[in-house]
Amino acid sequence: MRELRASSSIRTVVAAGLAAALLAGSPAAAPAQSAAAGAADAQYVALAKAYYDADFKLNPLQATAVGVHTYDAQIGDFSAAGVAAQDALDNDTWTKLQAIDRAQLSPSVALDATLLGNTIQDDLLNNDTLAAWKHNPDVYVQSASAAVFTIMSRAYASPAVRLGYAVAREQKIPAMLVQSKQNITTVDAITKRIAAEDAQGAVEFFKDSVPQAFFAVKDVKLQNQFAKTNAAAMKAMAAYAAWIKTIEPKGTFAIGADAYRKKLQYEDGLENMPLDQYLAYGQNELNRLRTQFAATAKLIDPNATPLAVYLSITHVHPAPNALLAKAASDLVKLRAFIRAKRLVTLPANASIKVVETPAFERATTSASEDSPGPLETVATQAYYNVTPVDPTWTTAQKEDFLAQFNDYEFPIISAHEVYPGHFTNFAIDRGLDLSLTRNLSVTSEFAEGWAHYSEQMMVDQGWGNGNPRVRLGQLEEALLRACRYVVGLKLHTAGMTLAQAEKTFTSECYQPAQVGVEESLRGTQDPMYGYYTLGKLMILKLRSDYRKKMGAAFTLQKFHDELLSRGDPPLPLLRPFILGSDDDGKPL
Repeated sequence: MRELRASSSIRTVVAAGLAAALLAGSPAAAPAQSAAAGAADAQYVALAKAYYDADFKLNPLQATAVGVHTYDAQIGDFSAAGVAAQDALDNDTWTKLQAIDRAQLSPSVALDATLLGNTIQDDLLNNDTLAAWKHNPDVYVQSASAAVFTIMSRAYASPAVRLGYAVAREQKIPAMLVQSKQNITTVDAITKRIAAEDAQGAVEFFKDSVPQAFFAVKDVKLQNQFAKTNAAAMKAMAAYAAWIKTIEPKGTFAIGADAYRKKLQYEDGLENMPLDQYLAYGQNELNRLRTQFAATAKLIDPNATPLAVYLSITHVHPAPNALLAKAASDLVKLRAFIRAKRLVTLPANASIKVVETPAFERATTSASEDSPGPLETVATQAYYNVTPVDPTWTTAQKEDFLAQFNDYEFPIISAHEVYPGHFTNFAIDRGLDLSLTRNLSVTSEFAEGWAHYSEQMMVDQGWGNGNPRVRLGQLEEALLRACRYVVGLKLHTAGMTLAQAEKTFTSECYQPAQVGVEESLRGTQDPMYGYYTLGKLMILKLRSDYRKKMGAAFTLQKFHDELLSRGDPPLPLLRPFILGSDDDGKPL
């Protein structure tokens, strides 16, 4: 079973052979090496294609998400046999991958082989060692919702065609939830709580959001069929939510130190990273940010607490009916700033539209960048979704919602999502001649690390003209991410309790109490959610090393263009390509 992810994770290690391939070889040896590499490369490319073709068939939800629509009427096999089929594919491909002579691969294909190998190892870790399919009912809740959400979220076919696919998938959801009850063995108390809440949320999703997405379809027969399947899916999910509440909790959500180290290796490219050293990097960054946050807040109001100062700046925000206009205006300014400062080469023909967040997504997102899957060929428009104020809210509710869109922080959010963050990264990737492996290997460490790094980089380069309120907004975003880094590790390897995690968010990271609750719960289910700060720190280290390498020839634009020119692999594996013999092998 492959967990559905917003972006396909990469699991990588820095292969010694890759570095050697980059640095070794005399001109006389190059032609023979090239001929051998051609045959080995072709062998790998064929293996990768066979793997992904089979993987899409086993994981239709993931296939739809990346833009492959061959299996849009399917949801996959959620039984133990389905998990065994995934394991068989992974093990067979791993064996064949090991038979390829890595030394004969060209450097770029050697990177791809490492990516695929670590994807496979991470799958086996998730399915066999951690076995979330046996211990987390939320796996099935999220899969049921994603089965329909991936169909309705992008207009790659007519609404009627997509509704037909949604109906076909909804028909299979009740049986999938019944199968889940046979799969589940033990569930810890916190995971039980989250899964029950999410299942109830999924009931509301099928009740309200799904019909909204397909209301314009005029085919009466199809709509009648949809009404039946949607009602059945909703009823099955309600029953599943009730069943989850009856489970006697047992065990822990924590994945443990060994699994954490392996995930750092497979997902983040950190091979043999001691966990105390990993924690120290995050804790040092958190301490640095706390100090800077307090000092910046003092510049604004020396008599108030840092959190009170931050909350005071959130009262300055656009009017409820001006959110989209403000977002569009900020994007124009951000793009102009990037060009004026020559920070990164922006694709000339890249297009993004600022739109209201679709109604069916508003409960879970306030602002988001929505790019098509890497293999999508029809619905290729990208969107910057901004959630409007609900006119039925009270004045206090509206004010609380608009606080996040304050005039100082809203542009920082837009920098993260669009310029020069996620959308810029996506648009550049779209224009590159990436391999199938590289297209399907988008690691959160790189993608979220780049977007989070962009927030700090833009302010460092003068965005906000030195206004301490702008810096404070940027630091608030950074503190939240640094807290995730530290809390994620401690929850899963050091026995940190939920209460201790909440206190860390509020007392050490200046987050409001409700944010502390929500973020701590997220950390129990997403152990590696420190990837924002991890990626940012790796980029800053790589930038420093690149500056040393380039000397007087260094520019930010050169560095950023180089960084974004090979897809989104983990940064430890990217370093040899950018630094060559100047790579010290230290990503942090």
